[in-house]
Amino acid sequence: ATEKYRSTDISGNYADFARALGGWGERVTEPGAIVPAVKRAIEKTREGTPALLEFITEKAVDFSIFP
Repeated sequence: ATEKYRSTDISGNYADFARALGGWGERVTEPGAIVPAVKRAIEKTREGTPALLEFITEKAVDFSIFP
C-alpha cells in the first residue's frame, strides 16, 4: 500500500489543523518529549478538549549489505 498510495509521503502540520478546528494539538519531534506531550494531551481530554499528537519521525531507509 505504501508504494501504491505513497502513504509515507504525507506532509502538513496536523497539530495546527487540530487547533484550527478548536481542538488541542502538539507536534512532537524529540523522543524525550513524548511522555510529557501524552500527559498534556490526557489533561486536555479530561478538560473536554479533543487532543491530537503529531509525531515527527525520520524516514527509515533500509540499507542492505547484499546487492
